[in-house]
Amino acid sequence: MKKLICLLLALVMVLSLAACGGGSEPVTEPETEPETEPEAEPATEPETEPEAEPAAEVTNQVILGSTTDLSGDFRYPGWGGSSAGAADIDINNLTVGYSTMETNQGGAYVWNETAVQEHTETENEDGTYTIHIQIKEGLTFSDGTPITAQNYLAPTLAMASPVAIGAGLPGTAGQSLVGYDAFHAYTGPDAAAETEEPAEAEEPAEAEEPAEAEEPAEGEEAAEGEEPAEEAAPAAEVSKVFSGIRMLDDYTFELTVSPDYYPYYFAYTYGAISPYPMGLMTGSDVTVMDDGEGCYLSDNFYEKNGEDYVKAAEIEANRYDITTYPYSGAYVISEWDEGTKQATLTLNPEYQGNFEGQKPSIETIIYVKIVEETQLDQLKSGAVDVLSDITGGELTKSALEVVDGENFAETHYQRAGYGKIQFDCDFGPTMFPEVRQAIAYLLDRAAFCQAFTGGYGVVVDGPYSPDFDMWQAVRDDIELIDYSYSPANAVKVLEDGGWIYNSKGEPFEAGAEGVDAVRYKKLTEEEANALDIYGNDAGNKEYASVANTDGVEYKTVEINGEYYMPLAINWFGSQPNTVTDLLSTTLANSSDLAETGMVIRSTTGDFTTLTGNIYRDASMGYLGTPTYGMYNLATGWNSAVYDYAYNWMDDVAYADYSVNKLVDPYDKDFPYDLSAEKLSLEDAMAASDGKLGMDYLSFGMVYNAQTEDEYNAWWEAYIERWNQLMPDIPLYSNYYYDVYNAKIENFNPSPFFGAASAIVYANVKGF
Repeated sequence: MKKLICLLLALVMVLSLAACGGGSEPVTEPETEPETEPEAEPATEPETEPEAEPAAEVTNQVILGSTTDLSGDFRYPGWGGSSAGAADIDINNLTVGYSTMETNQGGAYVWNETAVQEHTETENEDGTYTIHIQIKEGLTFSDGTPITAQNYLAPTLAMASPVAIGAGLPGTAGQSLVGYDAFHAYTGPDAAAETEEPAEAEEPAEAEEPAEAEEPAEGEEAAEGEEPAEEAAPAAEVSKVFSGIRMLDDYTFELTVSPDYYPYYFAYTYGAISPYPMGLMTGSDVTVMDDGEGCYLSDNFYEKNGEDYVKAAEIEANRYDITTYPYSGAYVISEWDEGTKQATLTLNPEYQGNFEGQKPSIETIIYVKIVEETQLDQLKSGAVDVLSDITGGELTKSALEVVDGENFAETHYQRAGYGKIQFDCDFGPTMFPEVRQAIAYLLDRAAFCQAFTGGYGVVVDGPYSPDFDMWQAVRDDIELIDYSYSPANAVKVLEDGGWIYNSKGEPFEAGAEGVDAVRYKKLTEEEANALDIYGNDAGNKEYASVANTDGVEYKTVEINGEYYMPLAINWFGSQPNTVTDLLSTTLANSSDLAETGMVIRSTTGDFTTLTGNIYRDASMGYLGTPTYGMYNLATGWNSAVYDYAYNWMDDVAYADYSVNKLVDPYDKDFPYDLSAEKLSLEDAMAASDGKLGMDYLSFGMVYNAQTEDEYNAWWEAYIERWNQLMPDIPLYSNYYYDVYNAKIENFNPSPFFGAASAIVYANVKGF
């Protein structure tokens, strides 16, 4: 019952989201996006300015761009994970259309009347929830191929299978639907005879084990002989049919949600699903069939070459293939230059419009890399027509100076997100909440926000946007710790947390030098032997500072069989990045930090390496050992759906969905059980003695709440607990300014409706 982070992918295979139950990533697995200045290449970028010349010749053309590189990962950005690039997502938004539901300008999910003929939702007596959808006839891909129910259902079926896992995908699509476990366990027709062998249930994926929870039955099997083997069969059920997905005819299908995922506060989003060309996510010549019991894929989908699935390699290759298969969205990719990282998009003549029937009028969109240091010059020279999401005091002021109402215009809005310090909470000093709280006290966030945004932003105290309806509803009653700048409070929370020693196990004395300049904490046996979020040794006994430019290395010391950890934080910041620079001067190198008995060691690099370390992904620069406990980046929401269930679980199977890698100790004493009675917030608080953890609160918010008032109450409790634990330090919630060439009219982006969505409504003057 693992949740797939999908809403970040802007309705790319949104059923994967519904299937996974929601989560930070229906709403937010908060996208890890740099604060407007990730990996810049100023030495080469100005050479792209001649692109302004074609813009003058082809007047019905707009040049968009991003400070993040395009990678060519346009078909399914991030490949089912949470590390999709913002620029790749923009291209995907422009080329994928006809989702049954789309997000409107306010971030709400609405039914797409351009694609959907009718829909109904039914609560069934057995606790399931069925969504019946009939799509309109006459929808086609860019090559004129008809769009049918198969195009909506095939990708979900494929991505729920072990073949998808072989292609590098999570294999978790459709998890919220009835019959997922049995279908996910099906390995092909050659393995059909094995369906009665209990061991086979574990073969497809470790993620099935928590859902089955049948391990005690194995003990009965050993004690009672063969008879319990039949009792264990349901846990090991294998089926080629996905019973919760029905294809009733060429244009009608149904999705039935499991009682484990319903009631669900955002249940309507289970109906959001996008069509993809047959073959893109299944491999060629695969068909979807339904004989009355549920959908399944033709046997050739499971063809093997030795131990490997043949279609897995084909699906993986399709990830970066922009030519073989057509597009369903407003635009098609007509050219992609991997060398210059530039994509050219042209109108899809078959596109019938978005959820409002809106069709684009701009014939050509060129998407380029924007260099933060020279972006205003790029705009003025015509190398780019739109600068999106401008933030930061000096940059915003400089950008507004360009606006004259005749040549350049602007629009602005409060960002649905915030810049932040983010902590890894499963190893090292940052695993302790007192350390995270102390760092919050040691940074004057109000001054930082003013310095960075120039007054174009506000400070928030939790993972929310000031514009959220939930915040407006509870803001007068919510009780949050005030982390106003206070070195004295930082010292107090550190001392309360046991950071009272020096490297010799003696009392800490301020002003000491060398390795005794920082505080140490005597670790309990559990802390010394802690496991990280993936179940590996967290390395606390060997913890050491890196980037020791002063020649002093702080490391855990053993004294009489006990371990003392130093208060030395390893921080990774992206460069070039003004937030990294500002944090260096206002926090890492501040005298108050040193006097408190803490040191922050700085390592800088590109944003890819930063995210690689966050996700511990070797393909993105992670070296195999958790090193950095602190990062600076930004996060945001691309819809009004706020759901963080599955992001705080103490289970290796869900580790990839935990950005902060935090397990709340309250959840160990009072864990959430999806199959148990759904308590009200008041009853849950009483049963837990007022100690509900992050995991429980995140689940209760979306699975226990039935009304808006109930949801808001759970949300308030969640924000309060988050504020106590401080897995992030919010730095600023800023205003975004989009400055653009005045030849563009009717361009109105919003917090949930960025440039790639708003450009569909825009036009070039005279066209």
